[in-house]
Amino acid sequence: MGRSARFACMALAVMITPNIFGQTKAPPDTHRPAANAEASPRSAPAPSGEFFSILDGMPMLLELHHDTEVGTNNPIDVYMFVIEMQVMNSDGNFEPVGLQIHNYYTAKPLDPKTALNPRNARDCKYWNLLVTKAMQARKTGSKTWPYVEFTAAEGARVIQTNEDGTVWWSDDIQCWGSSDRFSPF
Repeated sequence: MGRSARFACMALAVMITPNIFGQTKAPPDTHRPAANAEASPRSAPAPSGEFFSILDGMPMLLELHHDTEVGTNNPIDVYMFVIEMQVMNSDGNFEPVGLQIHNYYTAKPLDPKTALNPRNARDCKYWNLLVTKAMQARKTGSKTWPYVEFTAAEGARVIQTNEDGTVWWSDDIQCWGSSDRFSPF
């Protein structure tokens, strides 16, 4: 076999190896809550306020969708808040990890009269704006960077929508803005 034939065989082997030994699993679903989670009954009690699911990162997109509830087709507005996970307390260099999490929640609470904070959806919009502005004003050599924190309550109630899938009620989520203020490792 000639030199060019060996090179062609080697190149072919390199190209097909990832297809044979590559990852067979699909990447993890980045839809929060899980797109196929069962809807909570409207009579479900509000969570106790103990938050367990915390996502820190860079806000990438905040978008309002007009959707409808599964079964009733009642209109419901849904926010999609995309946050790119970020390494915290690192060496000071901006280090997003590249994984973007799509968080879906209603624009209005289940019951504004009983919600602890009926303006959670508005607050997330506000923090998205502040953190995005702070990131744009961040100096390149800065050892810290701003980030948004998105929390979902333990036992957060959900509703099924026709287009966006499962969506949290905005009563059961919260957003915060902050800055990585710890010294480098």
